[in-house]
Amino acid sequence: MSALVIVHELGHFLVARFFGIRVDEFGIGFPPRAKKLFLWKGTPFTLNWLPFGGFVKIFGENTHLETEFPSALGNSVSKSSDSFQNKNRGIQAAVLMGGVVFNFLFAWLLLAIVYRSLYIGLSNTLMFTSETIKAILHFTLAEVSGPLGIVGIVGEASSYGFSSLLILTALISINLSVINLVPIPALDGGRLLFVGIEAVTRRKIKPAIFNFLNLAGFALLILLMVFITIQDVRNIF
Repeated sequence: MSALVIVHELGHFLVARFFGIRVDEFGIGFPPRAKKLFLWKGTPFTLNWLPFGGFVKIFGENTHLETEFPSALGNSVSKSSDSFQNKNRGIQAAVLMGGVVFNFLFAWLLLAIVYRSLYIGLSNTLMFTSETIKAILHFTLAEVSGPLGIVGIVGEASSYGFSSLLILTALISINLSVINLVPIPALDGGRLLFVGIEAVTRRKIKPAIFNFLNLAGFALLILLMVFITIQDVRNIF
Protein backbone atom coordinates (compact mmCIF):
# COMPACT_ATOMS: atom_id res chain seq x y z
CA MET A 1 0.00 0.00 0.00
CA SER A 2 2.79 2.42 0.91
CA ALA A 3 4.52 1.66 -2.40
CA LEU A 4 1.33 2.57 -4.28
CA VAL A 5 1.06 5.87 -2.40
CA ILE A 6 4.67 6.62 -3.38
CA VAL A 7 3.77 5.87 -7.03
CA HIS A 8 0.86 8.30 -6.62
CA GLU A 9 3.09 11.04 -5.20
CA LEU A 10 5.68 10.41 -7.92
CA GLY A 11 2.98 11.29 -10.45
CA HIS A 12 2.37 14.66 -8.76
CA PHE A 13 6.12 15.27 -8.57
CA LEU A 14 6.95 14.50 -12.22
CA VAL A 15 4.04 16.51 -13.63
CA ALA A 16 4.89 19.47 -11.39
CA ARG A 17 8.54 19.41 -12.48
CA PHE A 18 7.52 19.00 -16.15
CA PHE A 19 5.65 22.31 -15.92
CA GLY A 20 8.49 24.04 -14.10
CA ILE A 21 6.93 24.01 -10.64
CA ARG A 22 9.35 23.76 -7.76
CA VAL A 23 8.98 20.78 -5.42
CA ASP A 24 10.56 21.45 -2.03
CA GLU A 25 10.53 17.84 -0.81
CA PHE A 26 9.59 14.31 -1.80
CA GLY A 27 9.08 12.37 1.39
CA ILE A 28 9.01 8.59 1.77
CA GLY A 29 6.96 8.03 4.91
CA PHE A 30 5.80 10.93 7.07
CA PRO A 31 7.77 13.26 9.39
CA PRO A 32 9.71 13.47 11.56
CA ARG A 33 12.55 13.15 9.06
CA ALA A 34 15.07 10.35 9.52
CA LYS A 35 17.54 11.36 6.81
CA LYS A 36 17.98 13.05 3.45
CA LEU A 37 18.53 10.39 0.79
CA PHE A 38 19.55 12.34 -2.33
CA LEU A 39 18.80 15.39 -4.49
CA TRP A 40 17.05 14.93 -7.86
CA LYS A 41 15.78 17.68 -10.18
CA GLY A 42 16.49 20.16 -7.41
CA THR A 43 14.27 18.30 -4.93
CA PRO A 44 15.52 16.61 -1.76
CA PHE A 45 14.22 13.06 -1.36
CA THR A 46 13.85 12.21 2.31
CA LEU A 47 13.23 9.14 4.44
CA ASN A 48 10.87 9.74 7.36
CA TRP A 49 10.14 7.83 10.54
CA LEU A 50 6.41 7.11 10.05
CA PRO A 51 6.31 4.37 7.36
CA PHE A 52 2.91 5.19 5.87
CA GLY A 53 3.07 6.16 2.22
CA GLY A 54 4.69 9.46 1.29
CA PHE A 55 4.15 13.07 0.28
CA VAL A 56 5.33 15.84 -2.02
CA LYS A 57 5.69 19.43 -0.88
CA ILE A 58 4.86 21.50 -3.96
CA PHE A 59 5.90 25.16 -3.78
CA GLY A 60 2.85 27.43 -3.62
CA GLU A 61 0.22 24.68 -3.55
CA ASN A 62 -1.24 25.57 -0.15
CA THR A 63 -1.70 29.26 -0.85
CA HIS A 64 -4.80 29.52 1.36
CA LEU A 65 -2.48 29.64 4.39
CA GLU A 66 -0.20 32.19 2.78
CA THR A 67 -3.17 34.35 1.80
CA GLU A 68 -4.70 34.24 5.25
CA PHE A 69 -1.40 34.97 7.00
CA PRO A 70 0.51 37.37 4.69
CA SER A 71 4.29 37.22 4.99
CA ALA A 72 7.48 37.61 3.02
CA LEU A 73 7.09 33.95 2.08
CA GLY A 74 3.56 34.60 0.84
CA ASN A 75 4.76 37.47 -1.34
CA SER A 76 7.54 35.27 -2.70
CA VAL A 77 5.03 32.55 -3.61
CA SER A 78 2.68 34.96 -5.37
CA LYS A 79 5.49 36.46 -7.49
CA SER A 80 7.57 33.38 -8.25
CA SER A 81 7.33 31.84 -11.72
CA ASP A 82 7.98 28.35 -10.33
CA SER A 83 5.03 28.51 -7.94
CA PHE A 84 1.95 26.29 -8.29
CA GLN A 85 -0.14 29.40 -7.62
CA ASN A 86 1.21 31.22 -10.69
CA LYS A 87 0.38 28.47 -13.17
CA ASN A 88 -2.90 28.49 -15.08
CA ARG A 89 -5.82 26.35 -13.92
CA GLY A 90 -5.17 23.73 -16.60
CA ILE A 91 -1.62 23.13 -15.35
CA GLN A 92 -2.82 23.08 -11.74
CA ALA A 93 -5.42 20.45 -12.67
CA ALA A 94 -2.76 18.41 -14.51
CA VAL A 95 -0.52 18.40 -11.41
CA LEU A 96 -3.44 17.32 -9.22
CA MET A 97 -4.34 14.58 -11.72
CA GLY A 98 -0.75 13.32 -11.90
CA GLY A 99 -1.10 10.91 -8.99
CA VAL A 100 -4.36 9.45 -10.26
CA VAL A 101 -2.91 8.91 -13.74
CA PHE A 102 0.24 7.26 -12.38
CA ASN A 103 -1.76 4.81 -10.28
CA PHE A 104 -3.78 3.92 -13.39
CA LEU A 105 -0.64 3.49 -15.51
CA PHE A 106 1.02 1.39 -12.80
CA ALA A 107 -2.02 -0.90 -12.67
CA TRP A 108 -1.88 -1.20 -16.48
CA LEU A 109 1.82 -2.12 -16.29
CA LEU A 110 1.19 -4.84 -13.69
CA LEU A 111 -1.72 -6.34 -15.62
CA ALA A 112 0.24 -6.18 -18.88
CA ILE A 113 2.98 -8.21 -17.15
CA VAL A 114 0.46 -10.76 -15.88
CA TYR A 115 -1.27 -11.20 -19.25
CA ARG A 116 1.88 -10.57 -21.33
CA SER A 117 -0.02 -8.11 -23.47
CA LEU A 118 -0.33 -4.31 -23.33
CA TYR A 119 -3.75 -4.50 -25.00
CA ILE A 120 -5.20 -7.12 -22.63
CA GLY A 121 -3.60 -5.30 -19.71
CA LEU A 122 -5.28 -2.04 -20.75
CA SER A 123 -8.61 -3.76 -21.40
CA ASN A 124 -8.59 -5.30 -17.93
CA THR A 125 -7.45 -2.04 -16.31
CA LEU A 126 -10.39 -0.21 -17.89
CA MET A 127 -12.77 -3.00 -16.85
CA PHE A 128 -11.51 -3.01 -13.25
CA THR A 129 -11.72 0.80 -13.16
CA SER A 130 -15.32 0.71 -14.34
CA GLU A 131 -16.22 -1.91 -11.74
CA THR A 132 -14.45 0.09 -9.02
CA ILE A 133 -16.45 3.21 -9.90
CA LYS A 134 -19.69 1.21 -9.76
CA ALA A 135 -18.69 -0.28 -6.39
CA ILE A 136 -17.88 3.15 -4.93
CA LEU A 137 -21.21 4.55 -6.13
CA HIS A 138 -23.04 1.73 -4.31
CA PHE A 139 -20.64 1.03 -1.46
CA THR A 140 -21.49 0.33 2.16
CA LEU A 141 -19.02 0.70 5.04
CA ALA A 142 -19.41 -3.00 5.85
CA GLU A 143 -17.75 -3.87 2.52
CA VAL A 144 -14.70 -1.61 2.98
CA SER A 145 -11.30 -2.90 4.13
CA GLY A 146 -8.59 -0.78 5.73
CA PRO A 147 -4.83 -1.44 6.01
CA LEU A 148 -5.30 -4.39 8.39
CA GLY A 149 -7.85 -6.00 6.12
CA ILE A 150 -5.67 -5.42 3.06
CA VAL A 151 -2.72 -7.16 4.76
CA GLY A 152 -4.88 -10.25 5.20
CA ILE A 153 -6.09 -10.12 1.61
CA VAL A 154 -2.52 -9.69 0.30
CA GLY A 155 -1.36 -12.66 2.38
CA GLU A 156 -4.16 -14.80 0.96
CA ALA A 157 -3.48 -13.65 -2.61
CA SER A 158 0.25 -14.38 -2.32
CA SER A 159 -0.55 -17.99 -1.46
CA TYR A 160 -2.09 -18.35 -4.94
CA GLY A 161 1.11 -17.26 -6.67
CA PHE A 162 2.92 -14.17 -7.91
CA SER A 163 0.41 -13.42 -10.69
CA SER A 164 -2.46 -13.24 -8.19
CA LEU A 165 -0.42 -10.85 -6.05
CA LEU A 166 0.24 -8.60 -9.07
CA ILE A 167 -3.46 -8.57 -9.98
CA LEU A 168 -4.41 -7.64 -6.42
CA THR A 169 -1.77 -4.87 -6.36
CA ALA A 170 -3.20 -3.54 -9.63
CA LEU A 171 -6.71 -3.57 -8.14
CA ILE A 172 -5.55 -1.64 -5.07
CA SER A 173 -3.76 0.87 -7.32
CA ILE A 174 -6.96 1.36 -9.33
CA ASN A 175 -8.93 1.80 -6.11
CA LEU A 176 -6.45 4.42 -4.90
CA SER A 177 -6.74 6.19 -8.25
CA VAL A 178 -10.55 6.28 -8.26
CA ILE A 179 -10.96 7.11 -4.55
CA ASN A 180 -8.65 10.11 -4.92
CA LEU A 181 -11.02 11.53 -7.54
CA VAL A 182 -13.93 11.62 -5.07
CA PRO A 183 -14.68 15.36 -4.62
CA ILE A 184 -13.96 15.45 -0.89
CA PRO A 185 -11.71 18.27 0.37
CA ALA A 186 -8.28 16.87 1.35
CA LEU A 187 -8.40 14.45 -1.62
CA ASP A 188 -7.20 15.27 -5.14
CA GLY A 189 -10.82 15.29 -6.28
CA GLY A 190 -11.66 18.01 -3.76
CA ARG A 191 -8.70 20.12 -4.88
CA LEU A 192 -9.74 19.63 -8.52
CA LEU A 193 -13.24 20.80 -7.60
CA PHE A 194 -11.80 23.96 -6.05
CA VAL A 195 -9.66 24.61 -9.15
CA GLY A 196 -12.75 24.11 -11.34
CA ILE A 197 -14.82 26.53 -9.25
CA GLU A 198 -12.05 29.14 -9.40
CA ALA A 199 -11.74 28.66 -13.18
CA VAL A 200 -15.49 29.19 -13.70
CA THR A 201 -15.89 32.10 -11.27
CA ARG A 202 -12.44 33.57 -12.01
CA ARG A 203 -12.09 34.26 -8.31
CA LYS A 204 -10.01 32.53 -5.66
CA ILE A 205 -11.90 30.73 -2.93
CA LYS A 206 -11.66 32.64 0.35
CA PRO A 207 -9.00 31.17 2.66
CA ALA A 208 -11.45 30.81 5.57
CA ILE A 209 -13.82 28.73 3.40
CA PHE A 210 -10.95 26.69 1.95
CA ASN A 211 -9.53 25.94 5.40
CA PHE A 212 -12.90 25.01 6.86
CA LEU A 213 -13.74 22.61 4.01
CA ASN A 214 -10.27 21.02 4.14
CA LEU A 215 -10.53 20.57 7.90
CA ALA A 216 -13.97 19.00 7.51
CA GLY A 217 -12.63 16.71 4.78
CA PHE A 218 -9.68 15.58 6.90
CA ALA A 219 -11.96 14.98 9.89
CA LEU A 220 -14.29 12.87 7.74
CA LEU A 221 -11.40 10.79 6.38
CA ILE A 222 -9.92 10.23 9.85
CA LEU A 223 -13.29 9.15 11.26
CA LEU A 224 -13.75 6.81 8.30
CA MET A 225 -10.29 5.28 8.80
CA VAL A 226 -10.92 4.78 12.53
CA PHE A 227 -14.25 3.07 11.81
CA ILE A 228 -12.73 0.83 9.11
CA THR A 229 -9.77 -0.12 11.33
CA ILE A 230 -12.12 -1.11 14.17
CA GLN A 231 -14.11 -3.15 11.66
CA ASP A 232 -10.91 -4.86 10.42
CA VAL A 233 -9.91 -5.77 13.99
CA ARG A 234 -13.36 -7.26 14.65
CA ASN A 235 -13.15 -9.31 11.46
CA ILE A 236 -9.71 -10.65 12.44
CA PHE A 237 -10.75 -11.66 15.95
